Amino acid sequence: MDLNRKKHSRWATLLLAGMVSLSLSAPASAAEKVQPLSNPSWTSPSLFTDKMDNALAVRATEVHAVPAKKLAYVHTQQDIPNTTGKTENSWYLDTLQAYSTVTGKSQWSYVLHESDGPYTLATQMAYTSYGTVYVYADYSDGTHKLHSIHPSGKANWVKDLPDASSISLLKDGSLLVASKGKVNNQGIIRSTLSRYDNNGKLLNQQAIQGSVLKADGNRIIVAASKLTKNQNGWQAVPNPRIDVYGLALKRLYHYQFPSNVNVYGDGSDSMFVLKNGTVLIRTNIDQVGNKLFAFDPKGKLLWGRQISGGSITQSTGTGYVTYENGNVKLFTVASGKSAASMNLEGDAADYTWVKPTSDGNLIINMDDRTYILYPSNLAVIHVFDTTKLGSPIDYIAHTIYSVNEDTLTKYLLK
Repeated sequence: MDLNRKKHSRWATLLLAGMVSLSLSAPASAAEKVQPLSNPSWTSPSLFTDKMDNALAVRATEVHAVPAKKLAYVHTQQDIPNTTGKTENSWYLDTLQAYSTVTGKSQWSYVLHESDGPYTLATQMAYTSYGTVYVYADYSDGTHKLHSIHPSGKANWVKDLPDASSISLLKDGSLLVASKGKVNNQGIIRSTLSRYDNNGKLLNQQAIQGSVLKADGNRIIVAASKLTKNQNGWQAVPNPRIDVYGLALKRLYHYQFPSNVNVYGDGSDSMFVLKNGTVLIRTNIDQVGNKLFAFDPKGKLLWGRQISGGSITQSTGTGYVTYENGNVKLFTVASGKSAASMNLEGDAADYTWVKPTSDGNLIINMDDRTYILYPSNLAVIHVFDTTKLGSPIDYIAHTIYSVNEDTLTKYLLK
């Protein structure tokens, strides 16, 4: 789980203010005592023992623990000078490292760079519950590769891909590879959906109109409208059409949003697939404000609910939560009234995130503390002091893994 504290604009800064407030009962208050972190269970050796002599900077970008394999993965990145001048993109040397969750000792490193080979321009990782890690990488020579890495640190397989793509794990364990597509002179994007099993076998493939916005569970959400061209290039139309596909890569339904609707957001989570296939899409409508739309598994529009433009939204698997100014509210799909509400104590962080944890709970960070909540009722599981924690972090099963400067540290919560 990538929980980097990168500050970026929120829906409130991109979208319109002046929302209609929901009428709610008085919220509960999370007054539990903040748990100080005890001495760490272990601290790893330096994450950067293999630093390149010409590296401009080094960082850890992701931490992800897999208790079933007794491994904690760390994605590290080194900035490498661009020596060709053929592209303005930054060059990176990306490495996936594995550490024992029992001892903190290094188990292996998988480097996404061969001697004298191209460096990476961008990477995306998808972690399975059984330890396999998929890594998609764009390289400085214009190639694109998909790596499947075994929990032993060896490559299961590596595939060359024809186009820039994104990857997503789906409900049945398959991996979706979605090409980002190209725009023709009519403003139509053509892209390709491909599903692979864990052995790298192609299960099915489908050429589509549009590009993938979100893939999760058993649904794939595609922006399918033609683009319009102006002096700034190709732009999204003001009444976008969304196509939704299933695991067979066949279109299940589509929906044409009203005029002047923005479905693209600002990079925050804004599209969710619930466990039963219900799709939630957050939008902003000119002169109206933010609305969350819900579509049942067959594509029937259930409702459009107004929400605050300054709030964060997140799925609970069966419903959703909103977070704003220290207050988190839980909603079901059936009811527009909050099923639970909680005021979180502590000052707001520079960038607050509300994320699902790997064990199915919710994690919300404040400036000096982090909350772990049950998604079913917002009851507090843990609230722990984060003033001494670094970034990124991962939480699973009452355990925190945190990068502190150049090491990985494990803490057990009581």
